[in-house]
Amino acid sequence: MSHEEAFQALKDGDLRMAIPLLEHAVRETSYSSDVLNQAYTQALYRAGENTRLANAAFEIGDSLVETDPALAMDYFQRAFLGGLDASCVRHVGEIFEQWAAPKPRRKKSARKRVAKVAHVVGSLASEHAPARHVSMLVKSLSQQGVESRVFTTEWSSSWFFNTPGLPSSQPSGLVPDAVIASVHGNFNERAERIASAVREYGAQAAFFHGDLSEQITARVASHRPASIQVSVAHAAEMEPNLFDGYIHFTTHSLAATRHPGIPAVCISPASDIAERMKGLPSNMRTLMGLDAAGTVSATLGDMRNATDSRFLEVLSGILNALPGHYHLFAGTGDVKEIRAHFHAEGVLPRVRFMGSMADAPSVLAIADIYLAPFLDSNDGALLEAMGAGRPCVVLDTPGNSAVERLGVRELLTRSVSAYTQTAERLLRDVGERNRCAERVQSRFRSEFHPDLLGQRYLDFLRQL
Repeated sequence: MSHEEAFQALKDGDLRMAIPLLEHAVRETSYSSDVLNQAYTQALYRAGENTRLANAAFEIGDSLVETDPALAMDYFQRAFLGGLDASCVRHVGEIFEQWAAPKPRRKKSARKRVAKVAHVVGSLASEHAPARHVSMLVKSLSQQGVESRVFTTEWSSSWFFNTPGLPSSQPSGLVPDAVIASVHGNFNERAERIASAVREYGAQAAFFHGDLSEQITARVASHRPASIQVSVAHAAEMEPNLFDGYIHFTTHSLAATRHPGIPAVCISPASDIAERMKGLPSNMRTLMGLDAAGTVSATLGDMRNATDSRFLEVLSGILNALPGHYHLFAGTGDVKEIRAHFHAEGVLPRVRFMGSMADAPSVLAIADIYLAPFLDSNDGALLEAMGAGRPCVVLDTPGNSAVERLGVRELLTRSVSAYTQTAERLLRDVGERNRCAERVQSRFRSEFHPDLLGQRYLDFLRQL
């Protein structure tokens, strides 16, 4: 069959026909056709063929490194979208290390008190978790007398699945004076502009809030626009060795670092949820149609993490045991499986799906307790609940960073039955609920309050 038939099948949405035709075409042309490569990876993405997307995009990107580095980065980013194994991630990291500019010589003035820093972040969109962290960090550093400027890379804009040439960030109160990157040009041109802007700002240090999956962010780092560069590992650690130091959010992440010879520190994240809840009306339950609720629990984050059958059975068991109880979900992802379970158990009328994490303040304002899912307790969501002063119930399993984060012994449960008993005890006993809430709030104020960030980051910079 001709290439035209493959393109027509893709246009018609017939992915079952388009994918094998396009696969044959790209292999026949040895990945030399930009049009075929684009169509093939697009078809795999639309079909949810993540493993095949990762492998194909990696192979295409690797073939372009010498002839078209900017397009190679574009395909590497598609590969990360599909999910790459560790050896491929290391290979991409080595490419960025080969591209890296020489480390600038530090002037004597760099050893004086830090007065000006830069922050490089993928986006300032409200749903981008690092953006809110950067906002809190900027304010905290300002309290320490340090000037900051935030530079976005808009890594997810104007490419592949997000083609409109508009930045995802918009001027807002989150970071008022941010420099929002232009999305025009290829990945190299975009990165060079950002690096130049950071360099012209003249910061003594730059914090990079992103990992290698944000190819433009990594490319900016490889230009070494600041004499001191620090990677902040919000999720995965930045793979290539382009930094003078690494900041991790958990001791588990710190222990698993790929760069044991480089200074690193664990600095707890923070949440400003209490500030965001201040403007909410006092009658939130009435406004959300929950006047009938005796008690309310909540779960936030990626809904895929709430699909564990044990977790769903615990929730339906609580709802059956407490007829006046309601449970709220807020976050992204498909809820069909969750909804079907509660429908089968006859408790669906007392379950609410609120939408995105942007609803977290209103959900937590009316919740009595927070119930962390078993698959992934989502540190960010847990921290929001702690900042709101809600008792949080967590299943204590190996490698669960939420256990380290919560740190309140009576709320860490070793079994599913203990998890259920703890949740029901908190819901039935107001006094116990208030006592645990005080312990959670005390833990939050001492470890995770936003005002603590600036001094901790500066202390680490002084070590460098």
